[in-house]
Amino acid sequence: MGIVAGCAAIVFAVLSFGFPGTLCGWCEQLGNYGFAVKYASLCYSYTDDIADLARCAEDSVLSGKDRYIIEYCTMLVDDDDFDEYCSLRDEELAELPSFSYRQYIYGQAACAVYRGGDLELAIGYGAEALDGNLDRNAFSGNISDIVFPVNNALGTLALEVIGREDGSAAEQLYALLGGFSPSEAAEREYLYTLLGGLDALL
Repeated sequence: MGIVAGCAAIVFAVLSFGFPGTLCGWCEQLGNYGFAVKYASLCYSYTDDIADLARCAEDSVLSGKDRYIIEYCTMLVDDDDFDEYCSLRDEELAELPSFSYRQYIYGQAACAVYRGGDLELAIGYGAEALDGNLDRNAFSGNISDIVFPVNNALGTLALEVIGREDGSAAEQLYALLGGFSPSEAAEREYLYTLLGGLDALL
C-alpha cells in the first residue's frame, strides 16, 4: 500500500512540475479554481506568455479568492502586452454585447480591492480602466473628457457597492459618477441606472 501511495505521489509531482497546464485544465473541469490558479501560475512561470497570465487572472476570479484576484489581475493589467491581448479577446468574444475584456479585468480587480477595504484604490482601478493615462494609485477624482462606456470597471464597482448596501461607499461613488456626461443613449441609461441604485442607499 505504501509503495502504491509513494508511486502515486511521484507521478503527481512529475505531472505538477512537468505538465502544469494539463493539471490546471483538470482542476478547471472539476471546478477547483483555487488549485487551477496555482497550476496556471506555475505554467506562466515557465512560458511568460500573457495568455497563461490571463488564465491565472480568470481562474482567480472564478475561485472567489480576493488575494488571487488582486495579485493576478494587477499583474495582467500591468503587462506591456495587455492592450494588445484585450483586442484579441474582444474579437474572440465579439458576440457578447458591450463586453470589454479590459473593463472586465479591471472591474474584478477594483471589486476585490474594495472588498479588502480600500475604496480609494478601488476607484483608482476603475478610473485607470477608463483612461490608461491615469494612475490608479494617485487618482484625483478628475474625470473631465473621460468616456463612460456600458459595462465599465467603475460601473462594476458601483454594482458591488450596491449589492453590499454600503451607504458610505455609495455616497462617494454617487458624487463621482454624477460628474460623467455620456453622449450615447445606451451609456446614459447605464449611468442613470447605476446612479439610481446608489441613490437608494444615500
